[in-house]
Amino acid sequence: MKLKKEKPDIAGRKIELGKMLSYQYLHTPRRMLYLISYFEFAARLIGERKSVLDAGCGEGLGTWLLALECGRARGIDSNAELVDTAQRNWTARNVSFECADLLKARLSGWDAVVSFDVIEHIYPRNAPLFFKQIKVALTDTGMAIIGTPNLTANKYASKVAKAGHVNLHSGETLETEMKRHFRNVFVFAANDEVIHTGYLPMAHYLIAVGCGKKG
Repeated sequence: MKLKKEKPDIAGRKIELGKMLSYQYLHTPRRMLYLISYFEFAARLIGERKSVLDAGCGEGLGTWLLALECGRARGIDSNAELVDTAQRNWTARNVSFECADLLKARLSGWDAVVSFDVIEHIYPRNAPLFFKQIKVALTDTGMAIIGTPNLTANKYASKVAKAGHVNLHSGETLETEMKRHFRNVFVFAANDEVIHTGYLPMAHYLIAVGCGKKG
């Protein structure tokens, strides 16, 4: 059954950013612009009247965009404080949030799974389970969209970012990993808010799209 695209009643509504997005906007506001551009790109690829799982949703900024553009979205994240902020800010019939560990959650029936800035925090030994969970969550015709900082740009990252990035990929290794799990894979480059098909080693960020999940 196709989902109806809804426009929630937002008259008189206001949102209050949580600690994570507040810090980003106060210190490097351009990063919020980049994040929104990635989610808009994903939403256009997925299309309307679709159900989308946002894996690693944080405060739900992108989940809300996916709900508005695609039809229905659910965000999951293992950080309870971030999920609580998302639940307070983004309320509508077609958007929901859950505090859950992606590697352990029971997921199924989604037209698309979007996961930005997650895989680089997954230890390599858990990467097969990460992709297994994404495939289980998808319908047979579902689409996975995975975004991550580029390994080639890591030398410019902050010490804090480097400490948390335990599984970075280059364009080549990300494509290879995705092809283990999907029949059709497309890797895009991103520099700032611009997403393109240029030379992958010079991209700051990578977005891989996988269709036709393998068993």
